Amino acid sequence: MTKKLDSEYLKIINSISKENIEVNFGNWIKDEKIILKLKNKFSNNQPFSHCIINNFLNDEFINKIDTVFPKYQNDNSWYTYHNPLEVKYARDDLIDFPVDLQYLFYLLSSNHFLSIMKTITGIHNLEIDDYLHGAGIHLHPRGGRLNMHLDYEKHPISGKQRRINIIIYMNKEWDPSWNGATELWNSEMTECVKKSEIKFNSALIFQTNEISWHGLPEPINCPEGLFRKSIAYYYVSPLINKNSKRKVGANDEGYRLKACYCKRPKDKFDKGIDSLYKIRPFRRITQEDLNEFCPNWKYLDDLEN
Repeated sequence: MTKKLDSEYLKIINSISKENIEVNFGNWIKDEKIILKLKNKFSNNQPFSHCIINNFLNDEFINKIDTVFPKYQNDNSWYTYHNPLEVKYARDDLIDFPVDLQYLFYLLSSNHFLSIMKTITGIHNLEIDDYLHGAGIHLHPRGGRLNMHLDYEKHPISGKQRRINIIIYMNKEWDPSWNGATELWNSEMTECVKKSEIKFNSALIFQTNEISWHGLPEPINCPEGLFRKSIAYYYVSPLINKNSKRKVGANDEGYRLKACYCKRPKDKFDKGIDSLYKIRPFRRITQEDLNEFCPNWKYLDDLEN
């Protein structure tokens, strides 16, 4: 896998003034008091460190991105996830994104914005991931879901550790009854403590670690043809977690290299789906897996039954 951020263009981004970086964001970025409040919220929020920033981007900029936001096409430009644990489409081919959308990823990768994230999160050795591994744009269709999970721990290419997630919501109109909120659960996975509802131009920022169980486990019930739209971006740091084969989803090396999924207390036990939970920490689920363990599964079943 090659790096997706162009180093020469990133140098140009880092050479422009902080004012020209900040003009693309909401007014929060210019107010030190607001940033300190966000820092306090981030460190004290439950069930794990997180904060939500409304009006994350400048109105004009977010509307430009909304206008050019890629539409789903059934072609090779999208990764497809269709299984009982995850139903979504994703793209990370930054070079083929519309210019305004590309620019956003470079702004989030700028030294100035990185310094703000260091302040809010308190992680002073935070770094960008120029591979943009797992980042990009995500679409969840009717019937879409992303079961509760912990993100991978050790970057499969750089060996760095994933530390911070940013999710930017891109739906101007969304009925909460359609589901799709990002749920944050406690460390024991016994209850949902917080829901981050879908609100256009709001950003959920949270730390990924051994207790950051999150997901959108309720099947999305939006009208056919609509999608839950979001932008994902991640920051890393030098690897700080010690390897341990006792960790949830750890491989033979003692680190999570893939997301590790978990069912909720109310989810009924299903032998076939349980097999998929055991497979997913080590690789993506294939059609062959579905044929073997869940041959009758359809991603709209939960809505139709």
